Amino acid sequence: MKAELLTAEEMGEAEKAAIARGNSELTLMERAGQGVVDVILNKFSPCQTVVVCGPGKNGGDGKVVARLLKEKGWPVQVIATEDLSTHENLEHILSEVNQSVNQAELIVDALFGTGLSRPIEGYARMLVDVINASLKPVVSIDIPSGIDTNSGNCWGNAVHATLTVTFVRARPGHYFLPGRLYTGKLFVKDIGISDDLLPLVQFCVNHPSLWSLKEPQPTDHKFTRGGCLVLGNGSMPGAVKLASLAARRVGAGIVRLACKSEEYPIFASTVLGDIIVPIVSAQEFLELVQDDKYKALLWGTGALAKESTSEQALLLLSLKKPCVLDGGALSSFEGKVHSLTSVLHENVILTPHEGEFIRLFPHLAFIRNKAEKALKAAIESGAVVVLKGYDTVVASPQGKVVINANAPATLATAGTGDVLAGLMTGLLAQGLPPFQAAAAAVWIHGEAANRKGLGLIAEDLLGEIPSVLQFIHALHL
Repeated sequence: MKAELLTAEEMGEAEKAAIARGNSELTLMERAGQGVVDVILNKFSPCQTVVVCGPGKNGGDGKVVARLLKEKGWPVQVIATEDLSTHENLEHILSEVNQSVNQAELIVDALFGTGLSRPIEGYARMLVDVINASLKPVVSIDIPSGIDTNSGNCWGNAVHATLTVTFVRARPGHYFLPGRLYTGKLFVKDIGISDDLLPLVQFCVNHPSLWSLKEPQPTDHKFTRGGCLVLGNGSMPGAVKLASLAARRVGAGIVRLACKSEEYPIFASTVLGDIIVPIVSAQEFLELVQDDKYKALLWGTGALAKESTSEQALLLLSLKKPCVLDGGALSSFEGKVHSLTSVLHENVILTPHEGEFIRLFPHLAFIRNKAEKALKAAIESGAVVVLKGYDTVVASPQGKVVINANAPATLATAGTGDVLAGLMTGLLAQGLPPFQAAAAAVWIHGEAANRKGLGLIAEDLLGEIPSVLQFIHALHL
């Protein structure tokens, strides 16, 4: 599956370009219907099938599917919203629809595809309710009816698909919540629109093809592999330890963990491979963070949201080094975000979850499209923004957006975000640009969690990272 994603508008442009090149709309519809049928024939045995068709192109695709299945000998019934509206006896037609759907063994959802921009109403909403209540396998064409193509938001009510068949490229709404939960297994079929007809896309699904990792070389030593500095604090030392270990696991040659002198015993007794530096003066701290041997900085993991936390963040930002601001370093700027955004630069990665994002960018909280929200924050701040969650978004100030799709729900446990921050810092230290470092770290994080499976705790991710790196290396050979 290709990494590029097409919005509703971009898919419309691609179709217009294909038609201008000589492909009729009917031809594209026929190919789309054939693509759906190919998936159905591969996944299901012949059975009683109901194809539910709406008024537009999606309904047209559905009628092609119904015809092609009948030609294969399948028993197929078409229920079209345009036919329902002509019946005067509403109670009778509702009874007939319920009976047909409940007797079916397979339902094809061809009500609404790309471009739906309002809640489903009337007969169409009734059909969505009947489909979902039937608990039968459902194949949705393009995107489950009721799911917004670009944002994945639900327009009040939507079809729960067993699988979805879309065309040319996947859509952002297949990967954003809640759309990802409605989509089921996703298939992307070719309908003869060549790559050169596609517009310049803005969104991609995260994948190793979008970035590459630095491989160790025979002439390397610990500093050429990348040194990074993790700034510790005694509030949550476990978070800092997880981050520093993750930075080392992902390939940073040396990780130095700096802490207050009174906190030194907390870290020195348990973090064996890091170099622990007790800081006794402001001057010593400044000399350390300015040292050119340390190519990337991490601050905020495990820190409390207080004035001194934000002051330290501002100092680090003034150095213009690649830097990850995490946790308390973000929340400490609540109500004074301008003091942060005025000094942010393109070498910074911000890692907010939804709560931290709202504290940082309250004026963007109303935006329901997660990609749009993250992108506006990235452009406004001038930094890479990683808006975390099951459907994490990585957005750059230059307008690039990556949607991550490999994160399992098991990552919803304490400490996993600290590991992610460490991964980003370790990759920055090795010279990856911030956007690629963020995207790579998010994907590695998700893949490590998938490999561990149920029972995951944050510490488990560290042991899975080497096998994930081996896998990525093999992909790029």
